Amino acid sequence: GLGDVYKRQFRDFDGLLERAERESNGRGIVKITPPDGWFEGAAAVAAELMGAPRPEDATAAEAAAADRAAQRLARTDVRPMRQCVSNPTGAKGAFDVALIPQPKTSVAGFRAWARRREADDARRAAEQRARFERRGVRARGRGGGGAAVPDDFPDAADVARRAADFWRTIGPNEGQPAPEYGADVDASIFAGEDESAGSGWNLHGMPSCRLRPFLARLGASMPGVNRGMLYFGAPRAFFAWHVEDANLYSINYLHCGAPKSWYALSPERSRVFERLAGDHFPEAQSQCRDFLRHKNTLLTPQLVAAASGLLQYEGDMVECVQRAGDMVITFPDAYHCGFNHGFNAAESTNFATDRWAAVGRKATSCECQPDTVHINVPLFEDWQRRGDEALVVVEEPEEGGGETPPRSPKRPRVEGTPRRSRCRACAGCSAPDCGACKYCLDKPKNGGPNKLKKPCVGRVCTAIAAGA
Repeated sequence: GLGDVYKRQFRDFDGLLERAERESNGRGIVKITPPDGWFEGAAAVAAELMGAPRPEDATAAEAAAADRAAQRLARTDVRPMRQCVSNPTGAKGAFDVALIPQPKTSVAGFRAWARRREADDARRAAEQRARFERRGVRARGRGGGGAAVPDDFPDAADVARRAADFWRTIGPNEGQPAPEYGADVDASIFAGEDESAGSGWNLHGMPSCRLRPFLARLGASMPGVNRGMLYFGAPRAFFAWHVEDANLYSINYLHCGAPKSWYALSPERSRVFERLAGDHFPEAQSQCRDFLRHKNTLLTPQLVAAASGLLQYEGDMVECVQRAGDMVITFPDAYHCGFNHGFNAAESTNFATDRWAAVGRKATSCECQPDTVHINVPLFEDWQRRGDEALVVVEEPEEGGGETPPRSPKRPRVEGTPRRSRCRACAGCSAPDCGACKYCLDKPKNGGPNKLKKPCVGRVCTAIAAGA
């Protein structure tokens, strides 16, 4: 039957991805709903993640998958990030995000917190609807702005309402507590390199990812590239506009819980979008040309849709809803953002195909972030052609000396720029921190994650600015 045909097609990851990429007509995102039974134990694992009873009819294999998930979750900590939104330029629809790390908690602890936040949100929404009804005002409609993927699910109206509410109230001082996101948790629900745990789509050991054997040969550890990572969403927790490091593909599987709303641009519109973001945040762009890789810039879809010359064709910006059991794939160099409708658990990883290298060579990188991924694409391509021979460097022997033995395989080189020292004498060096800019908020003394590692915007050293 058609179900068996789809199952056979689904097992061919490369073939199905190539077809999806071709039929997407240049869009930046695609949603794939796997066939039933693709991941043995999916229902039991979802129940474990949700803190619910396991299915009574679970098979031995499904129970084993749930036991494995329970063991991993028991030793997994979540470090939520509080997402504090500000509107520093005053422009409507353009927001800066400060990420404030919160104390570590268990998966069960974060889930309980998110459930309480869900109840609070439901209460506020009910009160708001009651106020509207008393005034004879209808609830507001869609708030996306992109070309929506057809949505005929029973909860479609609720999903649309949540999207409208999210973008309408995303700014500061809107009466909503700051959301928290349990992102980038270095753990996986899938079973190592066991392909049967995903029929070729195992996010923890994707055989389709050309990069993984290359990075393993180099001894490089890159969570989210070598292996999958977990993401625990909460009501209104979001991910800001960004492209993946090294312009890689990304795949996100929603194990369970509330939906995610995604917004993605066509890769062809990326440079225009970067100019739009730079126009709204010129100071950030002057300090780092790749400031969007900091993942702290949020432009509403309405602002993007209204930008002159950005969206030229239908599908240049796509809005889609991911529900439990769905996979979402973003394509290289496609900017995307989104938010969670409530508590959920997802797993994600970057990956590469044979078609990635051409766009990977064009990727820029940010030196502000210590965990930025750098991949030597020419070396990767040479390794694909020549194997481990490409990783061996033979030096010319010095005059009068013998042959130099081959070196061991190179590890990835993290490129950096030399720092110039502050003079510590000018007015800028002597000025106090303002305590309000994103660099001050990033400092550990102010509870920040210490990722930007830059001085206060009011403490500019005149010697460095002059090029001394």
